[in-house]
Amino acid sequence: MEEQRAAFVERRHCISCGSNRLDELAGGRFGDEPLRTFLDRDPWGTSPLPYIESERWAYVRCTACGQTFHKRVLAPAWNERRFSEWMSESAIRQFSAHADTPAHRFAKGRDHVQHVLRIEKMTRALRGGQEVRILDFGCGFGDFLAVCERFGFVCCGIDRSPARRQGGQVHIVSDIEDLPASMRFHAITLFEVLEHLDAPLAALQSLHALMLPDGVLVLETPDCSNVTDIRTERDYRKIHPLDHINAYTPETLRRIAMRAGFCPVAAPIVHVTGDALRVVKTEIKRFAGALFPSTTQRYFRKMPAEASSSP
Repeated sequence: MEEQRAAFVERRHCISCGSNRLDELAGGRFGDEPLRTFLDRDPWGTSPLPYIESERWAYVRCTACGQTFHKRVLAPAWNERRFSEWMSESAIRQFSAHADTPAHRFAKGRDHVQHVLRIEKMTRALRGGQEVRILDFGCGFGDFLAVCERFGFVCCGIDRSPARRQGGQVHIVSDIEDLPASMRFHAITLFEVLEHLDAPLAALQSLHALMLPDGVLVLETPDCSNVTDIRTERDYRKIHPLDHINAYTPETLRRIAMRAGFCPVAAPIVHVTGDALRVVKTEIKRFAGALFPSTTQRYFRKMPAEASSSP
């Protein structure tokens, strides 16, 4: 029935540089295989397939800057329905359960502590002995902020998912407007968030305004280098057309961050391990960094407004 079809909007300009020079790399109907099977296998509170199977998806590349993204995204009202009905708390937790092994939990905890130690070190000159004020944008259930609180950070979390806010480990608000008006942060983190945002450049620019001068920005996204279509489940996880609507490479991540007023910097080396071999490998990377490929896990600092770049 017509009233059961989800509404989509088209992003006709590049999400990074604003160009309208877009080439379609791949596309089709949500109900076509193999995408239909990938969607059907995922856990949902309410399956989206009846609402989207006849709708078209289109994955495009900007010929001006190389940024790739999905051109057609859910209209705002339907996106809210996705968060409130399709992605229920039980569905989110069920999806996460496949990776919930002791080894995964250990690695995740270690990574959280590494970020905490780096951020603490990088913000010392900004704070004058005060606590680190940190905002985790798209914080999920607040796992990272719960670790930050153990280290004495003043923490704020934002997540648009009602399920994640209700089930969160810390207090989480739904939007920037819900933060204290005068709050300014030493550090802002976005862990696997930028790929989900309808307007990622505007979001980064808004966060830039919330950050103190020389503050630290941490961005992590999936690396979508060489992903041009949805043929395999790996492709689907990288460029899920309802969820991962923006796709980054190390270079396009750097470019969008710089357009928003941030400068890439090297993160300090920290060791959170009882394994001597891991320390040796980390130190080798420190001294031979230029030999290792760039990644889509990057640290940046806020640039002065007059120094912002538009690469």
